[in-house]
Amino acid sequence: MFAQTISLFRYLMLGILSRRLFVLLTVLVLAAVLTGSFIDELAIINGEAIVGAFIADFLRYSLALLTLLMIATSVAEDYESRQFERLLTMPLARWQYIAAQTLVIVCLCLLLVLPVLLLVSFYSGITIGFYWAGALWLELFLLGLLGLLAILSLEKIPQAVFFSLAIYLLAKLSGLIVLMLAESVRLSEGSATSRAMEFIFGSILYVIPSTKSFAESDVFFGSFELLPMLGEQLATVLVYALFILAVCLVDFYRKEFNL
Repeated sequence: MFAQTISLFRYLMLGILSRRLFVLLTVLVLAAVLTGSFIDELAIINGEAIVGAFIADFLRYSLALLTLLMIATSVAEDYESRQFERLLTMPLARWQYIAAQTLVIVCLCLLLVLPVLLLVSFYSGITIGFYWAGALWLELFLLGLLGLLAILSLEKIPQAVFFSLAIYLLAKLSGLIVLMLAESVRLSEGSATSRAMEFIFGSILYVIPSTKSFAESDVFFGSFELLPMLGEQLATVLVYALFILAVCLVDFYRKEFNL
């Protein structure tokens, strides 16, 4: 079974690796460097830190969207070409497809963070470069799994990408949302509507990753213990990854295909 899973992984990986991917990655890196150079000219103090943080965040959100599009497109093509029907006529279990797609996400995210490692190391030092690359890999991996779940469930690229980005942005803005809700309750003198909204959003935010689960831009402007931060992020991503994979398996096994 392991050999079959690896063979399926290679087949799926070849479908993702293309000239288009490398062209897009090159364009994003060049755009980050050129825009960073322009910002460096405008910065009065802490120019290197500001440029490093900008390039890191620019590539973070660009690669997040690219990861989602690549994963969603790959699985959507399997739906459209009736690849699932052919795969399920072979001696392959459905969990092997999920396992192969997980390996694809692992390798794709590793490929995407390599230029980030080089750029951030160049602008902000090798230590921050390795931290940011590791934390960004965890972030992209978790987002890729979320995109996999979304496309398996919704089967349409726009809906899957929108859903995944909505969850991702909600997680990224969780701290700001909590502060806004708390201030709303204070200004409304504890009205029932404000408290109800605070409870609803608080419940939603409780089950999704917090801001500290992702790479933190503060590392460019201060001294932090990077290894403990990365360890906490790894533990959080591991828990959510196992949960998402379990849901993917349940959703994929309940589907019926016309064989």
